[in-house]
Amino acid sequence: MSRREEIIEAAVHLARAEGIGALSVRAVANAAGIGPTTLRHYFPTQAELHQAVAGAVVGGSLDDLAIADDTREPVQRLYECLLQFLPPPEHREAVLGGWFELYRLALGPEPLPAVRDLLESGHHSSAQVLQRWLGTLAGQGHVVPDEVGTHAARALALIDGLHLNLLLGTERLDIEAARDTLRWFAERVIA
Repeated sequence: MSRREEIIEAAVHLARAEGIGALSVRAVANAAGIGPTTLRHYFPTQAELHQAVAGAVVGGSLDDLAIADDTREPVQRLYECLLQFLPPPEHREAVLGGWFELYRLALGPEPLPAVRDLLESGHHSSAQVLQRWLGTLAGQGHVVPDEVGTHAARALALIDGLHLNLLLGTERLDIEAARDTLRWFAERVIA
C-alpha cells in the first residue's frame, strides 16, 4: 500500500470513528502516523484530502456489478447498480440519519466547511460513477450519449429525494416503493 493510500485509509477510519468534522490536516496526519508537512506533500489542500476520502468511500461502496454485461437486459443492469444507493433495510435509520446529519453539519446554522467539502466531493464521486455506468450503456447503444450527464444529475436528485422521503416522509416511503421508483427511472433512461 502506498503512503497516499495509507493516508486515505487512516482518514476514512477517522471519519467513521469520530465523524466527518474530525478530518482536519493535523488529525489525519496524526491518525496516519505522519507529520502535517508530509500529509501536505500528498494532499496540498484540505479540499484535495476530502475529495480523496469521498472518492474512497463512494468507490468502496458502489460496484459496477454487471453493467457491462451486454447479454443481460440493460434496464435490469442499471436498476441493480442504482439500488446500491439505497440503504439496506436493516440499517435504514442509521444510514439515512447519518446522511441527513452530514447535510445539517454542512448547511446548518453553524456550517462546517470541511463537511461541506466532503459532501461536494462525495456528490462529485457519485456523479462520476453514475456517468461511468450510463456511459457504458451509451457505448452499447442503450442510452443517448448526449444525455449521460443529464441522466446522472437526475439520478442524483432522485436518490436524494428518496433518501429524504425514506427518512422524513409523513406517509413513509418504504424501501420497496423506493426500489420501484429506481426501476421506473431506469426504464425511462434506457433508449
